[in-house]
Amino acid sequence: MFASDLGRSCSSLVDAYLTAFRVVILNGPRQAGKTTLLHHVHAARGGTLLNLDDEQLLQAALSDPIAFASGGAEPRLIDEVQRAGDPLVRAIKAEVDVGRRPGSYVLAGSTRFLATPSLSESLAGRAAVVDVWPFSQGEFEGRTDVFIDTVFDDPDSLLELGPSGVGREEYFARICRGGFPEPALMENPRARRAWFRAYAQAIAERDIREMARVNEPSAIVSLLVYLASITAQEHNTANTSNRMGLHRSTVNRYLELLEAVFLVHRLPVWSRNLTARVVKHPKLHLTDTGLAAVLLGVAPDSLAKPVAPARGPLVETFIVNELAKQATWSEASVRLHHWRVSGGAEVDVILERDDGQVVGVEAKAKDTVVADDFRGLAALRDLLGPEFTMGVVLHTGKHGAISFGDRLVSLPISALWHLP
Repeated sequence: MFASDLGRSCSSLVDAYLTAFRVVILNGPRQAGKTTLLHHVHAARGGTLLNLDDEQLLQAALSDPIAFASGGAEPRLIDEVQRAGDPLVRAIKAEVDVGRRPGSYVLAGSTRFLATPSLSESLAGRAAVVDVWPFSQGEFEGRTDVFIDTVFDDPDSLLELGPSGVGREEYFARICRGGFPEPALMENPRARRAWFRAYAQAIAERDIREMARVNEPSAIVSLLVYLASITAQEHNTANTSNRMGLHRSTVNRYLELLEAVFLVHRLPVWSRNLTARVVKHPKLHLTDTGLAAVLLGVAPDSLAKPVAPARGPLVETFIVNELAKQATWSEASVRLHHWRVSGGAEVDVILERDDGQVVGVEAKAKDTVVADDFRGLAALRDLLGPEFTMGVVLHTGKHGAISFGDRLVSLPISALWHLP
């Protein structure tokens, strides 16, 4: 199931950025593979590799950020850079403004530490950001997933896709496995569940506490559990406030913190003012379905039961996350949204390219697709006309590509990573 060498599809992007930008930033959740990627860069280019999870190195960076930023040979590779805060980032900015050499620094962070305007302005024009998400399904198998590039550049080739070798049981296993490499390689489900629980607790008690003064990290974990129960749904702060017994401002603050440590992400609403009735709420997704499954207490066999409330949302989140990962290394610059008209059509995922071309994707947690499953995609196609490239319904069955009319096709979910 797994490739012997779990390489990252974003590696080529990192290499390209190192030749063009003074600073390359690797952003993503803990345990997603950023440190391993740094080691690969170090092995290929040399330089100085430092990890601020080392308490002695952290204290050195906090005590004298200017000396720390200028020490050692280039490229200077600093892991968990957010732990040293603003002073170190500003010291790095001063260094690269003097040297102006591409590939001087590679900074890896487990929080969106450049989200504050002061820091983002400090490195504006000097740095490129690469999002390093948990592993995609293709990366686990040693291949680069190219669904996004294919559906935009050669959509007709998808109609040639034959039957899938992946069945619904394997899909549910992949969903519960998640994309973090360490638990994914564990054969014991109990050990995997323990890993995810400890992971969520550690993020709340350490990373979030370092970012903000949170007196009760258990409230953060409780909120994360609730958010897992509404993954793939539009998030409403008032509803969350009532369910959790937290003030709305607290819900918004905690949600921003969970986004900052990459445990959740929001899929914004897509609109070109095609209708005045477009719903404005973003959809919320947990970053990893393995984590979501553990927080919800579900396993592959429970997802396969005739009545499994979590099945549909987890399938949709799984698909959204795979597309989000591919978007980081896709040749096309693609943005992800969702679309819903109040009381009318909806599409789970809108992929929009810079040139205005749009692909719609619907997630279906069932093996057989019918014409009614394309209702939202057909409405979007009719609204956009030639700017609509293709509408795809992804399902858990083994059927290959089936056309449902003009630029509408059903595909197995495995098409996301198993294309010829």
